[in-house]
Amino acid sequence: MELKQLNQTINENLSFFQQQLSSVIQIPSIKGTAQANAPFGKQPRAALAAVLKIAQEYGLKTNQLADQVGWAELPGKSSNYIAALGHLDVVAAPLTGWQSDPFKLTLKGDYMYGRGVLDNKGPIMGALFALALLKKENYQPQESIRVIFGTDEESGSADLRTYNSVEQPPIAGFTPDGKYPVVYAERGMVRLSLLTKIQDQSASDIAAIDGEFSPSYLPDRVQLKFVSGQIQTYSGIKTPSNAPDLGENALAALAQAQRGRTGEIGKAFKWMTAATTDTTGSQIGIGYVGKASGKLQISVYGAAYLASTQQLRVDFSIRYPIELTREQLLQNLTKGLPKNSLLLINKVVAPLYRDPQLPMIQKMRSIYESVTGLDGTPVTTTGITYARSLPNIVAFGPSFPGQRGIAHKENEWLRISDWKKIIAIEYLTLKSLAESDSN
Repeated sequence: MELKQLNQTINENLSFFQQQLSSVIQIPSIKGTAQANAPFGKQPRAALAAVLKIAQEYGLKTNQLADQVGWAELPGKSSNYIAALGHLDVVAAPLTGWQSDPFKLTLKGDYMYGRGVLDNKGPIMGALFALALLKKENYQPQESIRVIFGTDEESGSADLRTYNSVEQPPIAGFTPDGKYPVVYAERGMVRLSLLTKIQDQSASDIAAIDGEFSPSYLPDRVQLKFVSGQIQTYSGIKTPSNAPDLGENALAALAQAQRGRTGEIGKAFKWMTAATTDTTGSQIGIGYVGKASGKLQISVYGAAYLASTQQLRVDFSIRYPIELTREQLLQNLTKGLPKNSLLLINKVVAPLYRDPQLPMIQKMRSIYESVTGLDGTPVTTTGITYARSLPNIVAFGPSFPGQRGIAHKENEWLRISDWKKIIAIEYLTLKSLAESDSN
């Protein structure tokens, strides 16, 4: 199908595609308590069941593994397969700040709103619709084509560890859970906690630090509670943790307000101020700029004061360029820590690199340029995607240049005009990668 006809076909089916996407958006597939036949909770499992039912209605072959991950498949002539990989689980959606029901697909002009519409139900359902169009036109691929639906991406990707233990990997493919153009490298990430013991009495008036803290975003509201019962509240603008420069960290406001205190707590708040106000890490001695992947990025997303042990805890993540080793990063970090501090490493994610000249990446570049008319030169990202969890996969979409800080926030959105482009790109990419020439 040529691009002009493809666009026309997508337009003709758009309302129906939106109805099916709506039925999946309305399932609040946030990770829950493990139970029989639902290892990540009832709702992620319900979302998987709903999507596989839609795939079956399109006449596609379906399968699922351990109630964790499923796929729709268009069989090919080869025993190999190529894949589009996405996830149906979503982060929580507190009602505060939403202008519509987060678990209802809301259409306003050229925009669709709802939790998961961008991250990642809209894009991976788009890949399913693209596969359905290929099925409808009786396309016979050389390599089988799978659209894989995970249900634990937001909480550690245990689903794909299960998948990899049973299934052979794809020979090529993409995850529409990053950005355009095609991403050939993802930075490394280390998630840490700094525990600083306050051995003098300079923090004796502090009872606690409270807020809605998550590694996924920087907080917009933090409270400093005192032994006297007094409470000081600090506000900011929430932003995803991989885009700290787009918001205002409420923890920065707290740290700046308290950095003038005397004693050891004052010095600890000074370090916290430096870490929260300069997201490049330069003020705490870890600034680094990679030739390919740009500036290092630090995001302080949580804090607590443990009165029983007189410790200030600061929780943060660092996304570092592929040219920098984790060992060198940690060595630089430990040089400037406050006195009596202990650094805990909570999570480590290695950098990802794929040769940008790989045939599959060049195919994606060409398709992106043909659909959008934009420069498709491969890029790097601060994001952490499913591409790290399955061999021979790269991030490709869904956010277009200039679109940042949308996921994990209130009023998550995806432009309808962009979704149509995404479906077209996915259709052409799946078809191209499934041809018999080498990937």
